[in-house]
Amino acid sequence: MTLAVNNAESHRPLRILPLRFILRSCGMQFPDFSGSVWHGGLGMVLAQQSSTAFHCLYQTHSESRLYALLPPMQSSLPTGEEFELRLTLFGAGVDHALAVTQAIVELGKIGMKPGGHYETIAAKVASIHAEIPYMSTQQGFITLPRALVASDYLTTDTQSAKTYRIQLTTPLRIKEGNNLLRAAPTYEQLLRRIFSRLDQIAHAAGEIPPLAKNMRDKFYDEAEQVKIKTSSIALHGLERRSARSGQQMQFNGIIGTVDYVGAIQATLPWFKLACLMQLGGKTAFGFGGLKIEVMS
Repeated sequence: MTLAVNNAESHRPLRILPLRFILRSCGMQFPDFSGSVWHGGLGMVLAQQSSTAFHCLYQTHSESRLYALLPPMQSSLPTGEEFELRLTLFGAGVDHALAVTQAIVELGKIGMKPGGHYETIAAKVASIHAEIPYMSTQQGFITLPRALVASDYLTTDTQSAKTYRIQLTTPLRIKEGNNLLRAAPTYEQLLRRIFSRLDQIAHAAGEIPPLAKNMRDKFYDEAEQVKIKTSSIALHGLERRSARSGQQMQFNGIIGTVDYVGAIQATLPWFKLACLMQLGGKTAFGFGGLKIEVMS
């Protein structure tokens, strides 16, 4: 497959648009991790409603798609329970935010198989300091969702804590030496994946990553000094049937928590950005979600 890369905007900084959809279950049940179901359902509706958005977001190499999807982790969502679906758009993908929003609304009406139906309550943009509503069921579209450049999210952190916890909320799929990582990743491993993920997205979008490769050494130097304090990691598998080949495939990744100790003031903003864009492989299927928490 030919990788779709937009070179026309190579002078433009990498754009990012983190969307948050507040949904209400009509009684939903998934067999397991629901990322592939959301991926397939959204693609189905986009293909029907907006061929332009579908082409931009889906008809590319699977590891270079201009979006990352983060589904709820629950396999059962009782009627009336509200939950959040996160979807971050990159590069030219941000131009299709309204089409994606309309597709999410329509998918809830059609229903997911497996899964069920839901109602869309509201849609928001996760801006730098707050979540900004741009759509609700009562008002419709309130405003246009506005993208920022990735570097806008790299706000300086003044916290002086020494211990941080990273929670891998959905399976993290990264490799070392062509082997899938099954143990707790080092802080440096994660930082290198953050920069490679940014490079990958920027290349696919034809836009500029927020930091050139020759300016990253000081961040790697800091990361090398950060050590794992404790960890609780488990391997999580996902089986899905490919819509293209019809073959049953299995993807594995690690979930759990890792506590790191060390001075990470310079690198912390990059990890906060990673929480928006997700890490590793299969992010379009919901893999690579993470949270970072200050412990002390």
